[in-house]
Amino acid sequence: MLVFGLTKRLSTDSSCISNALRTGRIVRYMTQDIHEKIFFNRKWELDKFNNAFSSYPELRVVLGPPSTGKTTLIREVVTNKDNFKPLFLDCRSGQFDFSKNLYDSISMQFKPFFKKRIKSLKNIMPEDLKAKLPFFKLNFKIFDKSEITPSSVSELLVEITRAFLKWNIWHSNYASPHILVVDEANLLSQLGDSSKEGAILLKTFLNWLVLNTKQENRFHAVLTSSDSFFLNWITNLLHIPHIIPYVVGDLNKEDAEEYFEKHVLPQYGVFTEPSIYTYCSSHDGTRMLIIDRYVKEYKNNEGKLTDRKFSVFELEYDKLCSGLVPVRSSGKPCKPL
Repeated sequence: MLVFGLTKRLSTDSSCISNALRTGRIVRYMTQDIHEKIFFNRKWELDKFNNAFSSYPELRVVLGPPSTGKTTLIREVVTNKDNFKPLFLDCRSGQFDFSKNLYDSISMQFKPFFKKRIKSLKNIMPEDLKAKLPFFKLNFKIFDKSEITPSSVSELLVEITRAFLKWNIWHSNYASPHILVVDEANLLSQLGDSSKEGAILLKTFLNWLVLNTKQENRFHAVLTSSDSFFLNWITNLLHIPHIIPYVVGDLNKEDAEEYFEKHVLPQYGVFTEPSIYTYCSSHDGTRMLIIDRYVKEYKNNEGKLTDRKFSVFELEYDKLCSGLVPVRSSGKPCKPL
C-alpha cells in the first residue's frame, strides 16, 4: 500500500493540478475497525494531507488501481492522533439505486457521528456560543423516517448542513476538522443510472458536497475510486474546475522488493531465494495485490508455480486468446485472420 514516487498531472477542464507523492517504510497500525493493517509509512504524504485537512475545506479525489492503498492512506491520516473527526461512507457496503437506500446509507453514518460530537462539544463550549449553533438543535427524528421520498433526502442534507460547524468554529480550539471520506465513490453512479429521479438525487448529493466544502467551508470531502474515468465523470457532472486530484500508483522496484521480502514472505512463511522476486516483478509488475497473490499461490503449489498456473497470468492469457481467436455462436472458435 504505497504511493508510487511520481508526479501525476491531471486535467480538470480549465486547470491542471500536479501532485507529487513519495515513498516510505512499513509500519503497523490499528484502524477504527480494530483490524490490523499493513501500511507503508509515507511521512511526506502524511504531512501534506495533514496540512491540507487542517486548512480550508476542499473537494478531493484520490484515484488509483485496486489495492494500491488509497483508502488505507486516507484512513491513516484522518484517524491518526485524533487530529480530525472523520465520517466514512463506503459505497461497497451501501446501496445507492433508490432514494430510501441513499437516505439509509447517509443516516447510518451521520446519526452516531452527531450524537457523539454533540455530547463532547457540550462539555467544552461556552453556553453563549452553544445557543447560537444549530448543531445542538439537530432533530434526530430526521434519521428515522418510516416513509422516504426524494424530498426526505433533500431535507436530510439541509439539516446536516445546518448542523455542521463552519471552518471558523472548528478551526478554533473547540473542535477538530470534519472530513467525509466516500470510498469507491464511482458506485454513486448507480443512483444516476437508476431513474430520472435518481439522476436528480445524485446531482443534489454532489452539489451538497460542493456546497459544504468550497462554499460553506463546513467539512472536507475525499472521494476515492479505482475507476480511471471517475475524475472525468464527476467534473463533467458538476461543471467545476476546483476538484483536487491525487493518484496512488504501484510500488517502485525498490519498495516492491522490500514489501516482498519483509512483509509478504514472512506472512506466508515462505523463505526462498531472491531470484523468485526478480522473476515475479519482471513478469507480473510491482502491484502489491499481485505480489501477495503470487507468493500465496507459490506456497500452495509447493514452490512449483509456473506462468500458466498463476491465476493472474492465466486470466490475462485467456482474455488475449479469446480476443485473437473469438468463439462463434456455435461454440467453435473462429479461424484467426
